[in-house]
Order: sequence, then C-alpha cells, then structure tokens
Amino acid sequence: MLWEELTAKNFNDGLKKSGGVCVLPIGVLEKHGNHLPLGTDMYIGQAVCKKAAEMESAVVFPYYFLGQIAEAKHYPGCIAPSHRLIMDALLEMCDEIHRNGFRKIIICSSHGGNGHFLPFFLQEMPRLNRTYNAYSYFVPNLKGSQRKIISDLTNTNDMGYHAGLTETAAIMYLRPDLVDMKAQDVSESASLGRLAELREKGVFSGFNWYSEFPYHFAGDPTPATPELGKTIIDMYCENLADVIRAVKNDNESEKFIKEFSLMSQKPQ
Repeated sequence: MLWEELTAKNFNDGLKKSGGVCVLPIGVLEKHGNHLPLGTDMYIGQAVCKKAAEMESAVVFPYYFLGQIAEAKHYPGCIAPSHRLIMDALLEMCDEIHRNGFRKIIICSSHGGNGHFLPFFLQEMPRLNRTYNAYSYFVPNLKGSQRKIISDLTNTNDMGYHAGLTETAAIMYLRPDLVDMKAQDVSESASLGRLAELREKGVFSGFNWYSEFPYHFAGDPTPATPELGKTIIDMYCENLADVIRAVKNDNESEKFIKEFSLMSQKPQ
C-alpha cells in the first residue's frame, strides 16, 4: 500500500493491514555515470519497496531523497543537503509516521552513501526516548547464492559499486527509456587508486570515494540487460519482503525500548 494512495477515510484500514509497519524508501538525487538518470536510486527504491509491501503487507511512505551525498555535489543535478538537516528532517518524518499510528519503521536505503548516515541516525534513538522502533535496511543487499546466479548469467563477479552492472540492469528493466549506454565511457568506471594506502590501513576520509571514483561511476555495466534487471529486482523484492516479515515478528525491541527508557532515567 502506498501512503499517498490511501484516503483519510481508509488510512486506518491500511494501518491495520500493515501490522503497524511503515517502509520508508530513502536515497538521493545524484549522478549515476552518464548513462543513467539522477533518480536511479529513486526508481529502484520505489519499485522494490512497493512490490515487497505487496508480498508482505506494509504501508510505503513517499520516496524520500534527503540522504547523504556530499561527495557528488561537483556534478549538476545533485541535491546535497547539510548533515544537520538530513538528521533533523528524517527524525521529524519518523515522528510523523509514528503519530499516524505506526509502531515500526523500516528505513530502506537504495543509496550506498547512506551507509554511515543511517546507522548513526538510529544510534541516537535510545537517547531520544522514542516509543516506536526504527530499523534500517540496504535495498541492494544480495545473498551469496543470489550473487552467484548473477555471476553465472553474466560471467563476471563485478556487480558494480555505482552505476555498474546491477544498477544499470535494474534501470534497463524499470525505465529503459532513461538509459543511454552510448553516452558512457566505460574506462571512467575504473578506480584511480588514490589514497589506496590509507584505505588499506583502514583509514576513513570524506574524500575516499572521490579520490577513487571522481567520475561518480564504478563498475562495468556492459553485460547489463533488461532481463537481468528483472532477475535482480525480483531478488531485491524477495529479500525485503523477508525483512518486513521479520520486523513484524520482532516482539523484543518494544520491550527493550521500555526497559531502557526506565533504566536510563535512574542509572544505578
């Protein structure tokens, strides 16, 4: 069920059918090589969340693009809000979702750059004493067996970090009208290897990604096809449906929230 398609009159029916679970698809607007649209994360995230919520009933919040993407602001079309804003805005969205009756919120990211932002956001929840529980999940997660299927179909182990094989195939399937393979020079997807010594030593820098992939393109998309894209999207949907099911079955987190709230008020 899509939040925006519900009416005020039948909203509570949707809430009941969802088991109190809302899925919030989050990504960003950014360059995806020269061959894919700025909204690549949006198209993938929306499609997967919608289908997964049909497989395992949940309400899907409208697509949310205020994610972390400071490392791509040197290209046109990128929307890179401040880190303070993305933290505050996401909290208010979650609070509003809860105010409308949802007890569990799955923040489903279709953008790899949210990998640091979302865990940090969730780590603040114990301090904020919210009575609902929020979880994060990365939409493009693939099981080992699924990666092997893709590898066998394409004869490559390179799934692509950004605008590579999997994302390109997914958009070929979802929005073929927005893919222009002739616009892309595949050589730009190769790592430049800058700051490699620091990365090898486990040192993190905000410029790690830019130093390695300044063209905002990583992974050879050449083997991508619409048929492969459908296979990949189906995998994503099955995996997310399993996650929604697991969250519905999570009866422990609510207890932890209440327990922690009481104990933190009077530390002993």
